[in-house]
Amino acid sequence: MKRSVLLLVFWIAGFALPGFAVDKEVIQLQQSVALLQGMVREMQRNLDEKMAVMRTLLEQSTGQMSQLNSNLGELQNSLRDSVGNTGQKVDNLTGQMQGLQVSLDELRARLDRVSQQITKMESASQTISFGSPGAAPPPPDVLYNTALRDYTSGNYPLALQEFIDYLRYYADTPLASNSQFYVGDIYYQQGQFEKAIQEYDKAIEQYPNGNKSAAAQLKKGYALINLNLRTQGARELQSLLQRFPNTPEARLAENKLTALEM
Repeated sequence: MKRSVLLLVFWIAGFALPGFAVDKEVIQLQQSVALLQGMVREMQRNLDEKMAVMRTLLEQSTGQMSQLNSNLGELQNSLRDSVGNTGQKVDNLTGQMQGLQVSLDELRARLDRVSQQITKMESASQTISFGSPGAAPPPPDVLYNTALRDYTSGNYPLALQEFIDYLRYYADTPLASNSQFYVGDIYYQQGQFEKAIQEYDKAIEQYPNGNKSAAAQLKKGYALINLNLRTQGARELQSLLQRFPNTPEARLAENKLTALEM
C-alpha cells in the first residue's frame, strides 16, 4: 500500500513539474510584455509631451508672425503717411521760401531806393555846404565820385553842377578832362546838342591828352550828325580815326561812318 501510494506521488510529481516550468516561462513572458508595454506608454507619453511643446511653439510662432505682419503693415502705413506728410511739408517749406525770397527782393529794392535818396541828400548837402561863401570845397576824389555817381543815376542837374564845381576848384588835376567831358555829355543826354558840342570842344582843346579826348571827339561827331550836320560830323569822325587809331572810339567811329554811307 505504502509502495503504491509512493508510486502515485512520484507519478503525480512527474506530471506536475513540467507544468510548473511552463508557468514560470509564461510569467516571465508576461513580465516582459508588461515591461515593454510600460516602455511604450512612457515613449508615447514623452512623444505626446514633445508634440504638445511643438504645438505650443508653433502656435507662439504663428502668433508672433501675425504680430510681425501686423506691425509691418502699420509700419508701411506709417511710412506712407510720413512720406506724404514730408512731401506736404516740403511743398509748404518751398512756398514759404518763395514768399521770403519775394519779400527779400522787395526789401532789397526799398533799400536801394533809400540808399539813392540818401546819396542825393548827401550830394545836395555837400553842394550847399561848399557853395556857401567862405566854405572849403570837398576833396577832389570825393567831389568827382559824387558827381559821377549822380551822373550814372540820371541826376543830371546835380551832376552838372558838381562837375562844374570840380573844374572850378581842380582844373589842373588828371580828372579835370573827365569832368569836362561829362559836362558836355550831360547836355548830350538831354538833347542839347549845341551846348554839348561847345563843352566837347573844351575837352578836346584844353585837354588834348586827357583820358576822355577821344570820347569827346566821338560824341561831338554824333552831336553834329544829330543836328543834321552829317558832313561836319563825318569829318569829325575821320579826324578821330587819324588821331586815335586802334581805340574803342575809333571802331565806333568806323561803324558810324559805314552807317552814314548806306
